[in-house]
Amino acid sequence: MTRDFREALRFLRANPGFASVVILTLALGIGVNATIFSMLHGVLLRPLQYADPDRLVVLWESNPRLGQDKAEVSGATYLDWRARTRSFSDIGAYRYRGFALSGAGQAERIVSVDVSPALFRVLGVPALAGRVFTSDEEQPGHERLAVLSYGAWQRRFNGDRSVIGASMLLDGRSHEIVGVMPADFQFPAGDPAVELWSPLTLNLEALPSRPHRMYKTVGRLAAGTTLEQARADMDRIASDIARDHPDSNGGWGVALVPAHEQIVGRIGRTLWVLFAAVVLVLLIACANIANLLLARSARVSRDFAVRAAFGASRWALVRRSLAESGVLALSGGAVGLLLAWWGIGALRPLIPATVPRADSIGLDSTIVAFTAIMSIGSGLLFGLVPAWRAMRPNLVDALQEGGRSTIASRRARWLSNVMVVAEVALALMLAIGAGLLLQSFVHLASIDPGFRTSRVVALHVALPDARYTGGAPKRRFFGEFLERMTAVPGFDAVGAVSALPMSPLGVQFEIPFSIDGLEVTSPSERPRARYRGVLPRYFEVMAIPLRAGRVFDRSDGRDDGPRVAIVNETLAKRYFGSASPIDRRVKMPMAGDLTIVGVVGDIKHDGLQAMAAPEVFVPYDRLALSEMQVVVLSDLSVGEVTSAARAAISGIDAALPIAKISAIEDLVSASIAQPRFNMMLIIGLALSAAGLAAVGVYGLVTYAVTRRTVEIGLRAALGADPTQTFRLVVGGALRLVMVGVVLGLIGAAALSRSLDSLLFGVRPLDPQTYLMAGLGLVVVGLAAASVPAARAARIDPVRALRQE
Repeated sequence: MTRDFREALRFLRANPGFASVVILTLALGIGVNATIFSMLHGVLLRPLQYADPDRLVVLWESNPRLGQDKAEVSGATYLDWRARTRSFSDIGAYRYRGFALSGAGQAERIVSVDVSPALFRVLGVPALAGRVFTSDEEQPGHERLAVLSYGAWQRRFNGDRSVIGASMLLDGRSHEIVGVMPADFQFPAGDPAVELWSPLTLNLEALPSRPHRMYKTVGRLAAGTTLEQARADMDRIASDIARDHPDSNGGWGVALVPAHEQIVGRIGRTLWVLFAAVVLVLLIACANIANLLLARSARVSRDFAVRAAFGASRWALVRRSLAESGVLALSGGAVGLLLAWWGIGALRPLIPATVPRADSIGLDSTIVAFTAIMSIGSGLLFGLVPAWRAMRPNLVDALQEGGRSTIASRRARWLSNVMVVAEVALALMLAIGAGLLLQSFVHLASIDPGFRTSRVVALHVALPDARYTGGAPKRRFFGEFLERMTAVPGFDAVGAVSALPMSPLGVQFEIPFSIDGLEVTSPSERPRARYRGVLPRYFEVMAIPLRAGRVFDRSDGRDDGPRVAIVNETLAKRYFGSASPIDRRVKMPMAGDLTIVGVVGDIKHDGLQAMAAPEVFVPYDRLALSEMQVVVLSDLSVGEVTSAARAAISGIDAALPIAKISAIEDLVSASIAQPRFNMMLIIGLALSAAGLAAVGVYGLVTYAVTRRTVEIGLRAALGADPTQTFRLVVGGALRLVMVGVVLGLIGAAALSRSLDSLLFGVRPLDPQTYLMAGLGLVVVGLAAASVPAARAARIDPVRALRQE
């Protein structure tokens, strides 16, 4: 075996061009596979960094009749679950929050999460330094504690352990740092932006009413309890709660989702589809290399025949062939690993922010092991064909050729043709997938979101409750802030809303309401709508069309002004049908009795693919919220708007930061980042596959022309003109390409369902895409065959005949 490897290395050194083509082709296939596998492993396959993560379950409230499969949980319901469950050892609750961090320098908004102390017990991860929250800190009065993330500890305190017991000024109040979590700890999983955790303190007396669902919950299954047993237990508890509280919990149940499944979501299917695509590219590369080795084995068949004639066993011949394949495979794997290292670094900035656990993607020992396995497997795959041929050397034919031109056997030609057909078929399958995703993205990007997407900058402003207690201070702040912003030169209009379309920030909640004259038979049938608090000129800034009635004016928010609301088209159609909702009265919790004065067009709050939900817009002053998204219509740059906004805020409250600043067009672009990423990646893979297929066709035709030089010369000598020769060569290649196209169309149709969940506005069996992709591969095949065919048409018959 050592001697075989030495001979293989000598051969490759003597044939650097051949070795380079094979190694680079294989490196491309292995490199893209390792790159995509790093995503698959980091996002999907890597276990969650919690104790016994398979026992973790996410619990949601659900109401199928209202289309609420995974709704957040009310605080009272969460406490009932904890007290009554027998299937969970404990359940923890949490909600996102933000703090204004002040002290040295400019105030800064940081992302934090309020967690019930039980949550750290559920996750089973101890603190790296200090401690986590204890059970007695679940009670009110312990809110001013903080546990830092490892990243925040390093950035803000240089990893100093003496920080335990120190204080941070959050929202103008001192918070004691009691612990630091390990470097690999993230919660919620996949969100590295969270810098600290603070205690979530709940008691039944201080909780808002049960319909206010605002918490997320995670539980750990008790020992010996299965997920199905837990579902049965929680269904029993939900029924008991619905019976005890029919107004708030009638029709509401509970949905249990394994934590890993909840975190990964739909991205898992997308990653498997992408991984299947890169495997196709590797198979095409292997077919290409097998063809090259097969063509070379025809030239060295005399060498194998001589070895066999002197007594070499079949195993010795196979071993010699596999040794050469192994050297090529390991070399290609090493170069592929370098390409993967580069590819992962280039891919990271392109990964959408919606991909969970993206920070786990990297080149580690698992990726190196995967690359080694792929290299060895690829070597065996493309080395089997020449090795199989080496087991059956034709001694008489090979030795009688006298070392002049070698004539490949019919079996070898058949195998070579099969490889090219396979390359074309696999490349066409990728091309069809790319075409479908391209059409899907074009359909998605052309959807009207229902609002202005240019010249608008959004500023997320969150007021700390500790310094802005009650509605009056909040109304004064936002009233003065908008006045200052409106006075800025270059600002055409300024407005504000509690929840901006396509933004994860802001205050958004769905609440039940009643309509005068509409009778309901049960609480679960009550109308529901998403609440939006708005400040004047919001509809003007966002160019949301008015369908009926009027928009708000300044008098609508005053205490002595009318109590009014605006609804969207979806709410109007769902609850009023063909009747006009104008002047109809509705009653909403917290906002009171309201008269509908306008209907506005639907807007895509949850993304371009999502259906619009019922929405009701109420003047901000009727329910003053702590967080608002201020929108500015201006031709100024984002930086200039930011500077002006910070100056305006500093004139009111120097310790208040702007939480986030975004151009609206960036929010819309981010909402389709995942489809764009999928499309770009598949198109890149399809182009690579088409290029490899073209190389395969080119190599096959070039080898065929070389092998048939004498025949072509005889044809020319007997009167065949160059055009006939060109057609003969191209026609043979075209037949193979057409067979590959037919097989590729069949394969793509068979696998079309795997793309169904990734498509929007296009069918998986779209005939136009299949036709265009098929024609494209035919054109690529013809172009690849035309170059050696043109060379064949110029063969000099005299020189060709002299070769014999």
